[in-house]
Amino acid sequence: MTDQIFIIAAYGMIVLLSLLAIITLSVFGWVAFAYFIDIRQTSHTVRRNFPVIGRFRYFFEHLGEFFRQYFFAMDREEMPFNRAERSWVYRAAKKVNTTISFGSTRHLDLPGTVIFVNSPFPALKTEFAETQPITVGEHCRTPYTTSSLINVSGMSFGALSQPAVQALSRGAKKAGIWMNTGEGGLSPYHLEGGCDIVFQIGTAKYGVRNELGELDDDKLHAIAAHEQVRMFEIKL
Repeated sequence: MTDQIFIIAAYGMIVLLSLLAIITLSVFGWVAFAYFIDIRQTSHTVRRNFPVIGRFRYFFEHLGEFFRQYFFAMDREEMPFNRAERSWVYRAAKKVNTTISFGSTRHLDLPGTVIFVNSPFPALKTEFAETQPITVGEHCRTPYTTSSLINVSGMSFGALSQPAVQALSRGAKKAGIWMNTGEGGLSPYHLEGGCDIVFQIGTAKYGVRNELGELDDDKLHAIAAHEQVRMFEIKL
């Protein structure tokens, strides 16, 4: 039994050594052949000056495309469509939420980048940029035209307070912008400042629902009758 194991081990060792010898000879043979080819060819200077070793340059160049794409390229460096744009398309195609908050992958320090910063002093009138007016509901009975790009976003009266809503309403009137009521409904304090109002209808339909929680057309008409209420916003 011991002799059989020894014989099997010996044959196995011979096979392994033979394979190792074949592999070694093949490698040295390929190196010699590649060296002979490289020093005689005249198409590639790198391979002629650095036989065999110069071939690794083209191998690494080929791998570089994959390493740059998956490891080294930033989200917005590739062209014509960078990783951030492709990721957005992939998520949209799969009906996955495409909204990403908290920060940006854009280079905000590049010339021409639009960024909002605090100003220690009020801007001069000569520094203001004129904006083109935009008409909403052009074919409605009472279309709304505004030149404001920045407005007061939706904040419910219940989440703020009477003085806060009054201050926002007066400030919006003074700035010539509209004020969104938020989904908490329309209060007298929204109207007090005299600014344009966007009435937001949320899932609870506060201010425009009946006792059954359904949309009340009469209440909706009553709110639309206010001259200051210029638009309705449906919160999805």
